[in-house]
Amino acid sequence: MIFKLKEIIKLGILVIIISLFVSCDYEDKVIVDKTHKVLSNGKRLEVEKITTLSTAIGLFSGHNYGTTHRFTYKLGIQPEDINWDGGSGEPKALLFHRDTTYIYYLKEKVIRTAYTDSVTNTLKEDSHTEIQAFYEKHVDERFFFKLLGDDYWVGVQAEDYDAAKRFSDEFIVPNDNELSVKINDSIDF
Repeated sequence: MIFKLKEIIKLGILVIIISLFVSCDYEDKVIVDKTHKVLSNGKRLEVEKITTLSTAIGLFSGHNYGTTHRFTYKLGIQPEDINWDGGSGEPKALLFHRDTTYIYYLKEKVIRTAYTDSVTNTLKEDSHTEIQAFYEKHVDERFFFKLLGDDYWVGVQAEDYDAAKRFSDEFIVPNDNELSVKINDSIDF
């Protein structure tokens, strides 16, 4: 009994020592980058990218355990006062078709799949990430000098975006090209 108690105490002390040496402090560095551009149709575009770099530093060891990188994009279009907050989506292009604004952007999505293990007959789960293209259009229901009402973005199909693209100009959104998709063996923005 005393032998087991000594082993448990040793194991506990070992866990505490390891925890102290592996414990980390996180240092965040936030970089805000704003780009302004006047489009050929006279509209003004402001793109804001916020990059957050989080570095894990060991409290006692001072060891750098690695840095994670996250970014978010927001954009504004004037004089219509249209705002888009894409989160981790990277905007690639804008379309102005009649009185509707469309946006094309890429986003990294987590894809979860569930399957049954044929040997143990248990349900298991797996996940992976992939970069996907998304399309949205802006719906503006504001009135009285755009003070009342609401505006929002709704998802549309790629075919709807392509149909509008045939009758209007597409404007490339300035970005850092961190995300791209492969289409027909070529890289698309």
